[in-house]
Amino acid sequence: MKVALVQMTSVPDIQKNINHITESIVRAKSKKADIVLFPENCGYMGPGKMMKAHATSEKNHLVLKKAKDYAKKYSISVLLGSIAVLKTKHEKSKMVNRSYFINHMGEIIGKYDKIHMFDVMVSKKEIYRESDSYFPGERIVNVESNLGNFGLSICYDIRFPELYSKLVKRGVNIITIPSAFTVDTGKAHWEVLLRSRAIETSCWVLAPAQIGNHYGKRNTWGHSMIIDPWGRVLKEANNYTGIIYANIDVSLSQKIRSTWRS
Repeated sequence: MKVALVQMTSVPDIQKNINHITESIVRAKSKKADIVLFPENCGYMGPGKMMKAHATSEKNHLVLKKAKDYAKKYSISVLLGSIAVLKTKHEKSKMVNRSYFINHMGEIIGKYDKIHMFDVMVSKKEIYRESDSYFPGERIVNVESNLGNFGLSICYDIRFPELYSKLVKRGVNIITIPSAFTVDTGKAHWEVLLRSRAIETSCWVLAPAQIGNHYGKRNTWGHSMIIDPWGRVLKEANNYTGIIYANIDVSLSQKIRSTWRS
């Protein structure tokens, strides 16, 4: 299976982001990729109030519609790392940070709402309260597709290994971790966390990431990675927007697991 991971700089302009997404799908297909994966917040990145102002229901989401249309048109699977979707719960309206798995026929065959909210003080000047604007997800999700058994997660989830242990019990052999890591935490933790999740689960890890300046002082680390079930980094995107590719052997996951002792 050939995978394509898109590293991009989403901005507070939905149409610009849609253009980048659709152009990347076409480009990935031209390279004979079977699936193209996008990072967290690929449809829009802006301050919390702007995010909610531009979020819509799943039914009316322009980014999702375009991704489905292009997946079908070019017969390629697409992982929308995450988009903001409006949700009402207990008479309160917030967003969910939702990842979509779209098959090569343009059908949604899996969706996952980010469980672990990024409520963190990176520094005195860099504070995040994701739970102010988002509802956390309530269930773990795996997608059994023609390409493999995918375990879905998003960004900050990476710091909670119990999520991935539960996914392994469902037989996943590929883990997706679309992200928008801050620069400071990215420098310190990004690679070691990704490789740790790969090693402990014996899964492929596919981690498309946001890169650069999105608005104001919001910057992300980048360094999208494709990591094999032994924890080896096969491909990495450094400080640029673009696409990285790799041919992966899904059966390698089970071969390594067969050496485990219970």
